[in-house]
Amino acid sequence: MTVILILLMVTVFMTLDYAFGRRTAMQPIVADEPEALPLPQAAEPVWVGGYQLPEDLRYHLGHTWVRPLSGDVVAVGLDDFARRLVGKAQSVAVPEPGSRLTAGRSAFRVTTSTGDADLVAPISGEVVEVNSRLSTQPNLATDEPYGRGWLVKIKSHDLASGLRNLMNGSLARRWTEDARARLDMQLVALSGSVLQDGGEPVADFAAHLPEEDWQRLVQEFLLS
Repeated sequence: MTVILILLMVTVFMTLDYAFGRRTAMQPIVADEPEALPLPQAAEPVWVGGYQLPEDLRYHLGHTWVRPLSGDVVAVGLDDFARRLVGKAQSVAVPEPGSRLTAGRSAFRVTTSTGDADLVAPISGEVVEVNSRLSTQPNLATDEPYGRGWLVKIKSHDLASGLRNLMNGSLARRWTEDARARLDMQLVALSGSVLQDGGEPVADFAAHLPEEDWQRLVQEFLLS
């Protein structure tokens, strides 16, 4: 009798163990969501006229850049010339996802201690993502313009044509050198105090200019 009871108990335990194991095995496996991939860092920039100019980007005359990502989506941000002309960002306004942008028209606004600076979209298309970091760290737009300070991602419906209207390579280098020469002439005419010995603009020269003069430079160089 004892042997029969033991056999019955073993059978019950084996049955329960099998059932529990089967139920566990059939539970769906939920994979952890992958972390959002950061925007790839721009290539090591060359220095042109004292400004950093990554050569894997394309540039608009209004000193914004475009970097193709995948398919027909690109990232957009300020170039080094724009961020030094603007000064340290205190807030950044960008269009919401779903907004339609037109190349050459005002699309972004950077507010600094000197005032507001509008920048134009370098390419036409639909905003598909904005840099959420800028809501709490707007300074990234001007501290790390080629990396964590990107502004938006845009889906272009005619990317090839849009890229052809932008500059890269030797053309972008000559354009940057010309912009540097024009800015230096403007600063000398406005105030020699914003230039260091040797003619280099001081790091925060925007803060040393009257707002009216600064706005005129912003409108001229950023095409806003």
